[in-house]
Formats: sequence, structure tokens, C-alpha cells
Amino acid sequence: MNESVLIGKAEKFLKNIRQYEIEIDEITDINRFIEIYTYLYNNLTDLQEFRDTMEIKGYKAPYRSIVKYGRPSSVEMLAEDMHDITRHTQHFRMKAAAKKNILDRVKSSTASHKIALGHLEEFAIIRCSKCQCEYKGHEISELIKAKCSCGSNDLELIQNIHGVYRPETIKFLPLSGDYMVKMSELSPKAREAFRKIVRILKQEKRGIVKTLSLVVKVFEDGRWVRKRVNLDAIEQVNYEKEIRKQYGPDARIEFMQFHRRRPSIINDKHVQTALALAYVKYAENKAQEIITPILKSYLKDPSKIILYDDLQEISRENALKISDDSEDVTAIKNEILNKKLFENGLTDKKGRLDQELEIDLAMKDKIENCLLVKIPSTLITWDIIKYYLSTSFDHRSKYSGLFPNLRPSLDTNQTKTFNNFEESVIRIIKRYFHEKIPLINNISELLAGKFEIEKKIKGLHVKTNPPAVGAAILNNIGNISLEESALIFTLNPEEVISEKEKINTFQKPSSRKAQKFLEMIKG
Repeated sequence: MNESVLIGKAEKFLKNIRQYEIEIDEITDINRFIEIYTYLYNNLTDLQEFRDTMEIKGYKAPYRSIVKYGRPSSVEMLAEDMHDITRHTQHFRMKAAAKKNILDRVKSSTASHKIALGHLEEFAIIRCSKCQCEYKGHEISELIKAKCSCGSNDLELIQNIHGVYRPETIKFLPLSGDYMVKMSELSPKAREAFRKIVRILKQEKRGIVKTLSLVVKVFEDGRWVRKRVNLDAIEQVNYEKEIRKQYGPDARIEFMQFHRRRPSIINDKHVQTALALAYVKYAENKAQEIITPILKSYLKDPSKIILYDDLQEISRENALKISDDSEDVTAIKNEILNKKLFENGLTDKKGRLDQELEIDLAMKDKIENCLLVKIPSTLITWDIIKYYLSTSFDHRSKYSGLFPNLRPSLDTNQTKTFNNFEESVIRIIKRYFHEKIPLINNISELLAGKFEIEKKIKGLHVKTNPPAVGAAILNNIGNISLEESALIFTLNPEEVISEKEKINTFQKPSSRKAQKFLEMIKG
């Protein structure tokens, strides 16, 4: 396919996605759910084809194919020739930039579609009324033709009470790959929240040895020869022994260099960006709905704040009518504002703000900082924590839900990046967002405890209830009451108690015989 045709087709495809509106409120209806899911699933298939074709054609590194034009050192050139060379170089660079930009947008759109599908797959369990077969997670993709494997189309949707999902964020994802546009629309506080979330998701694990470079001394044809060798890293392997197997008993390692990889919590920059944008815009949108009642609850005189904001806007509009220069506009606006504040009794003759207004302005800034900066990072942190707590290691290794490329487990360096929850933030989230988020003061220990228990039960073939395990850990390590822990994971306290007893058995075997049995099983 011609390059300009491929780019044109991709741009048209992304434009159509931007124009399609997903009514997320309708996903509780089985027909609309399958319709929206099918639309996103088909889009993802086409986007992955676009991405693969572009990468094969070299769109990943388009500048490598550009011939570097320049003036030969030994030949004098006419000005016209130099002009032609410059023009041609500019033309090829523009084409290379177009390739890079369209591939970037396709990758962003692909990441966003994966996240959106993850929300839907976590949200629903679809049951066939005829054969009672249930579909959840990736299995839902089998229902694209709205028919069960038994041939029946009599399907019902059940909301997955144990899933981790937030489908309201789907409409804020850069589904058409327009993440740069969405980033430019963020307010200063929203940009701060965006950077905060990306920093969390980018946190790298301590270096894992992936490959080794060695210089090996080998005796060949009656003389010693040095060879460079590359090996894949394997745990608990004697590399000198491996080299001797390959190059003979006289081979010696003279130099060894380890090459480490440092995977992030979510190891894809487009997924990081899409998630950060979705959570920030979702919190910002929610904040606009609830900020008025919050301000009324916390401010001494909300009417003064409303008047102050109105005067700010009037002063700015009047200043823009007088001048177009940004510096002049600021100076004129301040002059008009000071005059209007005094006329409305919000400042004294010396220009000092009314004391009550000054306190309220500080409180308003604190509330906005909470709503627009702290709440988005708290929400995504909780969703990630809940996903880790309520799923098994094997499940996370195969399926990452609404967090594509999420690592199945984290090290201490990564768990420490999650800030402990603030009481004031949790209070607002519970009251106005109606979320069941507990106040956790030891997030790092909580996650470390979950991963430690998973290591202990690995290979024991013991059947567990993952959400109940998460609730038990929240109760044991997070110091959250049994009743609240059960409520958070939509369980009965008895289910949590049952898993607590299993965990205690793994950690402290009841007898020497049980201890020996566990040691034998673990090798």
C-alpha cells in the first residue's frame, strides 16, 4: 500500500472514532453492551493491523531511511543546487514526521481501546438463559455475534460485583489517539495530577538481569583466542560451566557484563498516558458537579467567593477589549480588578483583602487541590491496589483487565511509590463520590503482604477465593475492620474468616507434621 494512502486511511479511521459517541450509561442493557463491546473490539483489531503494517514499513524509525543531503567537500556547488537539496531534505523530513505522528496516534488509540475493553470485561458477566453458560473477561469476545456457543441468543447481563472497573472513564480516553489535544486542554491543577499519576505508573522495578556479555578466552588451533559471547540470563546457573560445555574445558571467562531491564508498573507509555488522562478528566468532571455543595460546607461566606470570581472574569474581559498585548492585559486587568474589589467592599483603601474572603480563598484553593490533584491519583491507586488484592498471580499474568501491561507483581521499590491515603481526601471521596475506599496508612506493606502470601501458596494447588483473600489481607495488614473489609469486596464476613484461617495455616503450620508436609511440597 502506498505510504500516503496508508496514512490517509489511518487518519480517516481515527477521525471516525472521534465522531462516534459511546453512551456508557447504556451498558447495563445486554444488546447495547454487546454493540459497544463489538465496536471497540473491531476497532482494536483494525488498529493492530494498522500498527503492524506501519512498523513493517519502518514507521517506527522513519528518519533512518532519509538520505542525508549535504554539500560535498571536494566539489563546488551552485546556489540553485544547494536550494534543491535543502528543499528535498525538508520534504523527506516532513514525510518522516507524518509517519512517526500517525504511528504514535495509532498506538495511543490501541492502548485506549484495550483499557476500554478491560473496563467492560471486568464490568459484566454474560449468562446464556438456555444452557446457563457464563462468559466473563476475554471470553466475552466469543459473543460478538450475540450468540452463545449452544446457538441461543437469549443472553442476560449480570454486573460483576467482584470486578474492578470504572466504565465512566471510557469517554475520557483518547480513543482516537488525540492524547496531545486532551493534554493541552487540562487546567494547571489537572496537569499536576496527570504528571503525578504518570510518575506512579512509570515507577521502575529494581534491575533484573536479562542478558550477559562475556569475553571468553578459548584455546583454538594451538593458540589462545578471545571471543565475545552473549547469553540469556538464567537463574542459579554456573555460567563458567556453560561456557566450558560450549567451548571446551580450557575456556575461561575474562570479562562479564550484566544487562538489566527495569520494567515499570505499567510498561507502556501510551497506556500510562491514556489512564492518567481518563482518571484526571473523570475526577475533574465529577468535581464540577460537587464543588458547589463542598464549598458551601467549608466556606464561611460562599457569596463573597462567587462575587470575587465574577469580578475577576469581568476585569479580564474589559482588559481584553482595551489591549491585545498579554503583559498589558494583565496590568490593565489588575487595575480594573482592584477598583471593582474596593467598590464592592472586598478590599479596604490600602487594597487589603477582606479577612474572611482571604481565609475562604485559601480554603477554596485547598479544596480544588484535593479535588483536582489528590483525588485522581487516590482513585487510580485504589483501583490498582484492589485489582492486586482481588486477583491471583496466575490471573494477572494472563489478563490485566483495565490496566494493560500491568506487572503481575511489584518489588518494594515500586510499592513505595504509592502514597498512603489522606484522611481528608478519603472523607470527600466517600461522601461525594460514594466510593468504598478505606483509609490505608501502609499501602506498601499491604501489597508486599499480598505478594508474600502468593509466593507461599504457589505450587500447593490450594483452591482460594481471591477477593476473600484480598479482604483478609486488608483486615490483617491494612488494619481495616472485618466488616468493612468484607463490604469493600462485596463478601460475607464468613467468607473472609475462612480465607484468614487458610492464610494462618500457610504462615504458621499447626504442627511439625504440617510444617514438614509444606516443606516437602515446596521442594
